[in-house]
Amino acid sequence: MTSCKKAYLHFPKEMTDKPFIGNLIKEFDLTINIFRAKVTPGEGGYLSIEIVGDDEQIQNGFTYLKQNQVEIHSGDVGLIWRKEECTHCTNCTVHCPTGALHIADWDTRRVEFDESKCIECLACLKNCPFHVCSSIF
Repeated sequence: MTSCKKAYLHFPKEMTDKPFIGNLIKEFDLTINIFRAKVTPGEGGYLSIEIVGDDEQIQNGFTYLKQNQVEIHSGDVGLIWRKEECTHCTNCTVHCPTGALHIADWDTRRVEFDESKCIECLACLKNCPFHVCSSIF
């Protein structure tokens, strides 16, 4: 069965020169969509990706990454929204292209964050006057 999974990957500094994404595509027949990346040789790196493929292929790809010291955090995104600090000014909602940040209740004008819709475009970082959103990159 074909699945689509988000994953947040951390590469140790000694592994930044390896073609992991190319191998996932070539060896495991996976489709990879890279949302965000910061990989610096000798320093380590992070990738936020979406993986599409058969469940078994995805699992085999994850096994391959783990065997090569890549940490995998499934479903995580590199964006943090601090709900308790949000003033619900709604400025972010206008700039969020996917509706990940949206007005959940028009009567109270409460803002909510749907992580599954976030593509980490970081428009919220630039547009939140209270700096409620931050990047872990």
